[in-house]
Amino acid sequence: MTSLDELPYDVLYCIASSLSFDDVVRLSLTCRQLRLLLNETTLCRRTIETHVPHSHEAKLARREEITYREAVQRIYERRSAFAKAAPLSARILGHGSAFLYRQGVLCFLTGNYIRVLDLHTSSGPPRAIDIISIIKNEVPPGIPNVESKVSLLYYSDDIVAVHYERKSRPSDSWIFAISTKADIPTDLRVVAREQLESSSRLFVRHTASYLYFGTHSGTGTHGHHEWRIHRMSLGHEHAIPAEGLQLEDFVGSDIGSTVAFEIHEGYFYALSNQTSFDVEEVDWTSFYHCIRFPLERPFKNALEINARIYRRQHAEGPINDSWTDLSLQVDESTNDLVIVESRREWLEGGSTQHRTFYTQHISFPDSQSSSSSPDSSPIAAPSTGPALPSDDPYVALLTSGDNPHWAPSQPRYLRYTHPEYGLKADPARPFILARTKLRAYNLSCSSFIDLVEDDKCCGAYASSNNGPCLRLRIGSRRLAPLHDDFSLDGASGKAKVMQESSLRPLSGLDDRFRYSPIKMWPPSERCPCAKRLHQILNPPTVAKLGSNRTLVGAVDERSVVYMIRPARLSSGDEDCIGPIVLVSFDREIGRQTLVTSDDMADAVMSDDGATAQGELRLKWEAGKAEACKDHRCR
Repeated sequence: MTSLDELPYDVLYCIASSLSFDDVVRLSLTCRQLRLLLNETTLCRRTIETHVPHSHEAKLARREEITYREAVQRIYERRSAFAKAAPLSARILGHGSAFLYRQGVLCFLTGNYIRVLDLHTSSGPPRAIDIISIIKNEVPPGIPNVESKVSLLYYSDDIVAVHYERKSRPSDSWIFAISTKADIPTDLRVVAREQLESSSRLFVRHTASYLYFGTHSGTGTHGHHEWRIHRMSLGHEHAIPAEGLQLEDFVGSDIGSTVAFEIHEGYFYALSNQTSFDVEEVDWTSFYHCIRFPLERPFKNALEINARIYRRQHAEGPINDSWTDLSLQVDESTNDLVIVESRREWLEGGSTQHRTFYTQHISFPDSQSSSSSPDSSPIAAPSTGPALPSDDPYVALLTSGDNPHWAPSQPRYLRYTHPEYGLKADPARPFILARTKLRAYNLSCSSFIDLVEDDKCCGAYASSNNGPCLRLRIGSRRLAPLHDDFSLDGASGKAKVMQESSLRPLSGLDDRFRYSPIKMWPPSERCPCAKRLHQILNPPTVAKLGSNRTLVGAVDERSVVYMIRPARLSSGDEDCIGPIVLVSFDREIGRQTLVTSDDMADAVMSDDGATAQGELRLKWEAGKAEACKDHRCR
């Protein structure tokens, strides 16, 4: 019988082309011969272009900044590190009063300066921009000695959006688009500016050409507040509409919980998980409400609307809204924008809450020919099925003032449903909401991540750090074989009998998954390297405020960045600074940002355990834990 390593390359190429991304890499790790064959450039390129063509590494490979073999290795390493809760580096990047992290770039506010650090490519100190001097040269002088405030709103494409507000009168606030490129004179950094009529729940999304900002300041015919979206041009060739666009009947006001906004592939997207401004006494079904329009045409007739993207049936059980997280994420494989929602529910009316992560693709009805008039009706999704259930006794209770929603139940496929406790015997401890400081989901590696305060870990360190120990809590899953003992419905041991499954060919909707136990990081061992990691992840805050502290953070597919600040006790505490911590799952980030200074401390888990430029490098990999147990680690 011929083994895989004896097959002709063309045959092996065809076999590998039909495998998943992870399976190609794992197959290459089985023996030296297969590793040499599967690391061939042509196959690596086919693997990247087939499975992850829209990833950051794929773009680098196309620009020939890295090879396709390196792209495959980097993607697999950072996905594996994230899913296994095994970060590759941790460091304190600096101190600030606010920060933004996006596209691998960190912008943080310190006093009068915005400091900019590209974590992917930079090997030097942060670039400083004197934001106060820029603003004073751009806005008319106000009343002397009036309190002012600068807030960071959004970063994208070498531009940071800033909100400047003076407390002298309600309308005395401005949005600035500031270039963060190097070697630009201070008087040329302002790309655009605009004075605001309202800053209620202000948000910004922008590209290199357009900046869109929204406020929850419009009023609909029903008397409720609605979102108004305005556009600023970041180039001289784009016209600016005179009036903002109001999102009519778009329900929801809490960004990240009930609504989400994003720009993707030339479109502005608005998403809501709410269906009504008022509580409906009789209602059956919840839908997502999604609106999009082209960036160059923010007009009513350009709107595409789907208000009936299926979400759930109310009969599935109550929702604990405090745990709800809503976001729009880009799929590295398809470049599609995907709805990602985390809900904690009492499923089927049970007494126990269960947290589940749901994903849903966005679709819009086919565009029909429409009038060019700005007042023409937008494209909306047609109703599906009957308007009301035919056999429900509650239908008789409806009155003319009710606004019920109903659609037939849809199946819950495992591919789009990720339970927090996929393993029924998972011993991982749950954490209450007050102890869960940051929550996110990584679509690229099917993993959720929480930053929690663990009062049962490192008690000795907690007392010196003014609070419980901060640790990462990560749960992940991956596609399982057709016959697998570790799937959701199976038991946790190989000796257990798996449930019977159909022998018919499986489609993508029939996927089964292998769930990993929820893991905590850093480990609680008292070895030197673990102690160093705990010191970095739990830096002390201002001592005068005791144990009160707040935490804000951001997560992408390769890093977690968070800032710890003293809890705000008065208006004067807004400018208090705190340490900004980076935990990275990308080895290249650890190699790039090697500069340390008075306010930077680092611990990087590497292969060699060497120390360079004052940076402590530690051995922290699977299979090397014995050194930590014996306190032989560094």
